[in-house]
Amino acid sequence: MRAWRLIAGGSDRTAFDPVLVETALHLLIEHFEQGLAVTDRCGRVQFLNRAARAYLGRGLLRLERGCLRGTKPADSAALRRIIADGVAGLGGSVRLEGGGAPLLVAACAIPPPAGAVPEGAVLLRLVDPAAARLPTAAMLQDQFGFTPAEAALAVDILAGHDLAASAAHRRITRNTARVHLRHLFEKTGARRQAELMRLLLLCPQPIAAAQSGGTEISAFGPFSSSNGGCEYRSIQRS
Repeated sequence: MRAWRLIAGGSDRTAFDPVLVETALHLLIEHFEQGLAVTDRCGRVQFLNRAARAYLGRGLLRLERGCLRGTKPADSAALRRIIADGVAGLGGSVRLEGGGAPLLVAACAIPPPAGAVPEGAVLLRLVDPAAARLPTAAMLQDQFGFTPAEAALAVDILAGHDLAASAAHRRITRNTARVHLRHLFEKTGARRQAELMRLLLLCPQPIAAAQSGGTEISAFGPFSSSNGGCEYRSIQRS
């Protein structure tokens, strides 16, 4: 707690609300658009956020006696390997292909609390490339000062359209589209289109709104026969 006080204002006398900080962190974790999972050294699930639970529901991952597994033996072996690497402090990443759509997974060790015996907990970050949210035109206008027409072109570029296709879609001439593109480069400071794409994709997006009445954080309780050996339980943060 003292560390949070120092971060907040550099003094232990700084007003500090641990409940507020905890609620904000839980909101971020649960509504983060990428999947987050906490497992032990054997891959036994301790926590899944909303996105990770959705991957289970879509069949991109599965639970086997409470342990996180891929949908094919090769994917399960890859998961076990990067979890073992995470426990060893090496980290790692892998691309799973068995669920009908690619799923990108990265692993890192979770350091134990000071003085505690290391237990080998691992944090997994799960990314479904097809589900990545692109910034809206309004977000790009706010972030970079684009005009509505410029922001519309930027959205088309992020969607994979070339300049000619965007011009036809927006019913403008190619010359007008080139003028808008030049303004995108000027306002972002980008020199190449790859750099422009990277900057646009890094545009901060609001965390999805939590359900009214508090934030529910789903964890896993004692093993049972449901859900592949784990039982969901909700922790209400009001």
